[in-house]
This record gives sequence, C-alpha cells and structure tokens, in this order.
Amino acid sequence: MEEELPKPKKKQLPIVLPRDSRAHYVNATQVTVSDDSVIIQFAYVRPGSKEGQLVSEIALSPKHAIDFSRSLDSTIKKHFTRHLDEFGY
Repeated sequence: MEEELPKPKKKQLPIVLPRDSRAHYVNATQVTVSDDSVIIQFAYVRPGSKEGQLVSEIALSPKHAIDFSRSLDSTIKKHFTRHLDEFGY
C-alpha cells in the first residue's frame, strides 16, 4: 500500500497596508509571458474612450503565476458558483 506524503503547510504572512493606499477599479487586463516572467497589466478604460490608463503592473515568476492562477480560479469558483444563474452560465 502506498503511503501519502503530508501536504506542506502554507504559512500565514501578515500583510501591512500603508495608510495612504487605496483600491483601484480596473476593467481591462493584458498578460505578457516570457520564459522567466509573467507580467500582468491592469488598466481602466473609460466608456467610449479609445485608450486606457495603466493602473498597475505586476511581474511574477512562472511558479508564482501558476499559484496565483490556481488560487484565483478556486476563489472565483467558490464564490460565484452560487451566482451562476444570475450571470447566465
């Protein structure tokens, strides 16, 4: 019988939020991939405008991008599966 290895425990890391930080609304993203990085650009495009304003740009290692993708997918599925009818899925 094959014995399962214990899964590594994920560490809780406190995140400090600067007093002057604020959330930004974005409605457009662009993802650029190379062998050593994944860059995600977040932008806001006003309705009727032909250009957007870059709000943030994040560079991730491929491993961190995969972890982020899995976490985002799991979180969205947990939250929105109860709302699928509302969104027409």
